[in-house]
Amino acid sequence: MVLEISIEPSMITQVEAYDPTYRHYSYTVHANDQRILCINTTSSQTLSKWLTNLLKSTPKNTPVIVGVTAEHQFTKYTKRGVKDHGYDFISLCVGSHCLLYPLPGQADSYKAKQNPRPLCDFFANPRVIAVGMEIEKVKAKLEKHHGIELKKALDLRAMAEEGMKEVGQKVDLWRYNLDKLAKTVLGKHFDVERPEENLDWYDEDTSCCYYNVYTDEKTMFITIDTYLCHLIGFELHGMIHGHKAGKSQDSCKSKKKVNKKKNS
Repeated sequence: MVLEISIEPSMITQVEAYDPTYRHYSYTVHANDQRILCINTTSSQTLSKWLTNLLKSTPKNTPVIVGVTAEHQFTKYTKRGVKDHGYDFISLCVGSHCLLYPLPGQADSYKAKQNPRPLCDFFANPRVIAVGMEIEKVKAKLEKHHGIELKKALDLRAMAEEGMKEVGQKVDLWRYNLDKLAKTVLGKHFDVERPEENLDWYDEDTSCCYYNVYTDEKTMFITIDTYLCHLIGFELHGMIHGHKAGKSQDSCKSKKKVNKKKNS
């Protein structure tokens, strides 16, 4: 069963939606019946507010499983082979809330490492666990090229190996890509249908003088990938450590509110 995904473009196709103070675009991505709210920003104020609200919305003394993806658009080559360079963006997701943060241009190595303090402080928080595909590679590049250190980072394939053993299944998962891992861990209904050709990254019509805006389709797949990383990581963390799996960290907050109402 294919996962039905779509994006609401109404909030991002008009330049009027751009907020010059906090510099962000808002999106709603749909994955079947799930609504995923995504913010695209270059503003440290918006970044700080998003990260602060995220930590406040999760129960204290519990780990915060954060899906992490990062990409670069072009692969550069030297005489020795592929050039080692940084990323064009980092994307984070917890529950149904995602953030897309374009990283400073790689051409300016000094500027690339002048990253907002909120990101560094967030990943330094002992509660935060970054999960993703090939996370050690991502971790090394973020630290080397962008000055962002992931204090706690877990690779989804390694987690899946351990998690499947806990439930009595032995599967060779090291060659699985994100889509195959999602179907194995979350179920066959998490089958993402992807375009055969490479996606255009930037939308010339909605880009402005501050930064380029990603196309609707590119934004949708960035969000879906990071969302899947979070879901897989959260599910596997539950298998390994014993908390109730399959319940997003968003629902923890909702349940807490309901209990408060009952007790009042």
